[in-house]
Amino acid sequence: MLKTPYFSIFSLENLSEALSLIKSKSSGIDKEFLSNFKSNATSHLKTIHHELESGSYTPQPIKKITIPKNDKETRPIALASLRDKVVQRTLVNAIEPYFDKLMSNKSYGYRKDKSTIKAIGRCRDYINRGHFWIYKTDIDNFFESINHDRLLSILDSHIADKKIVRLISLYLQNGGFSRYDYVEHKDGVHQGDILSPLLSNIYLNEMDRYLERESVEFVRYADDFVLFFAESKKIEKRVSALKGFLKTLSLKLGDDKSYKSYIFEHGFDFLGLFFYKKEIKIDNARLQKKFSSMFEIAREAKRPKEFVKKMNQFTDGLSRYYLKIISADSKQFSMMYDELIEASAQFVYLQRKSAKITTKKAFKEPFLDLYLLKETTITEHKESVERIISKGFEKYLAGKSYTKDESSIKRSKQKYAKSFASTSVLYVSQIGAYLGMNKNSITVKLKGKTVAKIPKKQCEQIIIAGKAISLSSNMVYLCAKEQIAIDFVDSRDTPFASILTAKNAYPKMALMQLELLVQKKNLYLAKKFIQGKAKNQLNYLKYLDRYHNELDETIESMEIKIKQNIKNVHSTAQLMGYEGEISMLYWQALVIILSDKSNFKGRVNRGASDLVNSALNYGYAILYSRVQNALHRAGLALHISFLHSMQDGKPTLVYDMVEEFRAFVVDRAIVSMVNKNEPLKLDSKNLLTTKSRELIVKNVKERLGVYTKHKKVSKKVENIILDQAYMLARHVRGEDKYKPFIGKY
Repeated sequence: MLKTPYFSIFSLENLSEALSLIKSKSSGIDKEFLSNFKSNATSHLKTIHHELESGSYTPQPIKKITIPKNDKETRPIALASLRDKVVQRTLVNAIEPYFDKLMSNKSYGYRKDKSTIKAIGRCRDYINRGHFWIYKTDIDNFFESINHDRLLSILDSHIADKKIVRLISLYLQNGGFSRYDYVEHKDGVHQGDILSPLLSNIYLNEMDRYLERESVEFVRYADDFVLFFAESKKIEKRVSALKGFLKTLSLKLGDDKSYKSYIFEHGFDFLGLFFYKKEIKIDNARLQKKFSSMFEIAREAKRPKEFVKKMNQFTDGLSRYYLKIISADSKQFSMMYDELIEASAQFVYLQRKSAKITTKKAFKEPFLDLYLLKETTITEHKESVERIISKGFEKYLAGKSYTKDESSIKRSKQKYAKSFASTSVLYVSQIGAYLGMNKNSITVKLKGKTVAKIPKKQCEQIIIAGKAISLSSNMVYLCAKEQIAIDFVDSRDTPFASILTAKNAYPKMALMQLELLVQKKNLYLAKKFIQGKAKNQLNYLKYLDRYHNELDETIESMEIKIKQNIKNVHSTAQLMGYEGEISMLYWQALVIILSDKSNFKGRVNRGASDLVNSALNYGYAILYSRVQNALHRAGLALHISFLHSMQDGKPTLVYDMVEEFRAFVVDRAIVSMVNKNEPLKLDSKNLLTTKSRELIVKNVKERLGVYTKHKKVSKKVENIILDQAYMLARHVRGEDKYKPFIGKY
């Protein structure tokens, strides 16, 4: 019986000690972070102490989030407030030693002086003693299935001071907020709470003791465990009896993950390792993931010192677990060593390719601190470093020499593609102009004289940007038939009308789009549109940083936000909030890039009076038209959107898809024009001059007409827009999964 009194547990000294042990950087519903809490620790701890003594203490609701469990599943996580973490840590410090003594020595998860290494050692011992038959299983939805009454009954039988049991009962019943909705908590323990690992072990110790009474050998780590048998005939009977016992705990086995195995034929996996015969290897999927992580470090690190630091942290983790299990002369160790060398050489290659570092010397000194998994002499280590650096430079030089001729062909191809693209848009702004047909050409006449002509086969878009401009019905018929977009823009370059063929208006598609909204499946598409936009903004900044070297911090911040935030959003409103944060960083970076060339202070959507924003708005108008035309050709309903709110009379689906092309097409064209001092001007009314508009049309169309790599194929950007529209239509019909366009720079 645990006889420690409630009041002696929660002394100010114990609360202070508990605070010193908390390392969590996350905040709960109170939005209080550890550094702020500690800065006023005395006051906080006195308040908590008073509440605990007076009996007025109540845990604050938890903040509920989800994190990826694997590629398909998510795991619910509870974030308690700091005050509750302090109380829970104090409680665990006091009661854990008592309960730990009662637990089976075959339980290895969340226990002092126990570890995965020791669990693996126990498995190895059973196998060496002839237990070649195993039953590998886990508890289905364990943490969410623990019965509160049963758990409290167990605790009540061991804890003398019932105030402690009542406090634990409060934590078990404490619900939480998922976004803005309160969720009751009637079963289970909160994953993420400091108290939960101890409570889960106390609960499953009932099963451990049952297995010991039945003389079943086992190794358990949290809710995963392996049963070991010397012969196969007893397995079914023992497992069936175990299932019956678990019902008394309101638990059941995760049958879809359970399996019987004979280690000399099939082997089994446990704790990220694969046991076969009397050998232990790293699970192949886990090993490949580790290799991928090495190359991810190579891609993301900005400088040699940063690469060495991150890679050493990674290999230190390998050394503390996997390298204690596999031997240095094993094939897997050799593979790991080789991949480390390759990943390090890849980092050198990427740095050299981007021209951020051009000499071998810049790598040598930082790389001397790189741990290469083996203890070697100083001379041998230096030789390994030399080999890594040389390998990276050789890869760079090989790629440079073999692609020299191909690059010149590509440049020629892009030159003519731009030329053709820039002449495929007819821009009309003269007051009183008349558009009509003349044999196989579209003509523009002013006072009876032909001032412009374009072959109908070459024309892809007509922009009408002036007053009192007329067009013939024959020409409208031709454009509808040939899928030539006719777009009207106002004096501020905002599209206000389009003429499209009625052929592709499919009511069925509109119903399917609405069905996605009704079933709340629009968030997937909304995420993809914003992922495309954010990654293209990020990649464009990386491209600019090759020449400016001023954007490292911004790029790093954007990468973190894209990686951590977008993937885990639960609503389009939350998604748009993160998109706003990422875009703000992006535009601040472009302010820096353009500071010497313009008075650009940041992004202005409507009513822009500065040159850069006016140029961007006009470029976007051209892009909107191209995206709208593509969506229309794909048969999609333009007014039913998945990211932007639907608005009467507005093609909001166009606003959705245009997001992933903004940076790659328009931003790059306009920033390039400004940096090259091309003659962009505003008139006395702060509107773009006619010549400026024509120049923007030319440059944006060139961007739409260039070839870029997409899905391993070289394609024109304007064709990629059409491909994306058709992919979106297939997604709506349930035939495909939509993936955003990520441009190559």
